[in-house]
Amino acid sequence: MSQVDGKILSGELAAIISCSMLGIGMLTLPRTITEKVHSSDGWIVLILNGLLIAVFVCLLVAMLKKHQVTNYFTYMEEAFGIWLSKIVGLLVVLYFIGVASFEVLAMSEMVRFYLLEDTPEEIVILTLILASVHLLTGKIKAIAKVCVFFLPLTIVIVLFIYLLSVRVVDMKNIQPVLSKGLLPVMKGMGSGALSFFGIELFIFLFGVVKNQNKVKSGVLLGFFIPVILYVITYILVVATLSVPEVKAVTWPTISFIQSFEVKGIFIERLELFLLITWILQFFCTHAIYYYFAAEGMTRIFKNAYTTNLIVLVPVVFILSEIPKNTIQIFKMSEMLGYVFPVILIGLPVIAFVIVQVKRSRRSR
Repeated sequence: MSQVDGKILSGELAAIISCSMLGIGMLTLPRTITEKVHSSDGWIVLILNGLLIAVFVCLLVAMLKKHQVTNYFTYMEEAFGIWLSKIVGLLVVLYFIGVASFEVLAMSEMVRFYLLEDTPEEIVILTLILASVHLLTGKIKAIAKVCVFFLPLTIVIVLFIYLLSVRVVDMKNIQPVLSKGLLPVMKGMGSGALSFFGIELFIFLFGVVKNQNKVKSGVLLGFFIPVILYVITYILVVATLSVPEVKAVTWPTISFIQSFEVKGIFIERLELFLLITWILQFFCTHAIYYYFAAEGMTRIFKNAYTTNLIVLVPVVFILSEIPKNTIQIFKMSEMLGYVFPVILIGLPVIAFVIVQVKRSRRSR
């Protein structure tokens, strides 16, 4: 950890970005992308989307460096003025609350379906929220510690499971490449936005990184770790289950793990490993977005951070209770998916242009 109070290192930034991205998207992306492209070429979509977002990230880092942004909510105040910035900031906070609620809801649905069928969903949701509140009393440093610990563990477990699955993978299921041409791939470029949730958070973390010259490398490292895992996951899942089956199941990655057994080790059904690992990732993603919601409210309303942590408990809980089934849960993710590019691209670009014009006028 950085010795500077309230500051994080670029490696910790990378871990936070990776953990915020490795939520529900990893478990559902084979289905969401395959439904759009109607072929096994979704891995191409993931690579193209990843490269495109990486270019935007590099541009955004340059913009933030140019204006020496230390806190993004303060930066928005310079761009939009006091009152309009509060409205825009509140909308951003609502987005954070929405993602935090969605992650805890999706996790409870998965736990109910695979692990604790008779446990009330409300108990699972409230337990995760309260655990997050306890962690977040330590603010960004506590989050960084947890992410630095959990991320390598997640990568090792996932790659170990994938290595054991090689014998059931049939690469013929993802051939031929571009069998339906390039147009379906281009149409699918907008799909899978849920898998990239989390990259937008670097904008709000920019000012707390100790070495500003390493922000870009930290963000790109944190971004490409999940992207590489996504591509590997997609290829293995589709190659094992085939396109029609991937489109038919709710959690294709879990179904893929359930499709094979490994003899000779202490546990033959490996989905238990994946489920436990992903409960930790759900927790990390939920906690990170919860933190930014509480921190955003502190900046907007000028009140105590701890107060906002407590106030958000019933808000997140009630919001996570609104969707009543899996279909409504994924509709909620689609709604958040429309907001995601606005937070990542639209808002920073508009703020940069306005601030640049204002500063140019003042310097004349």
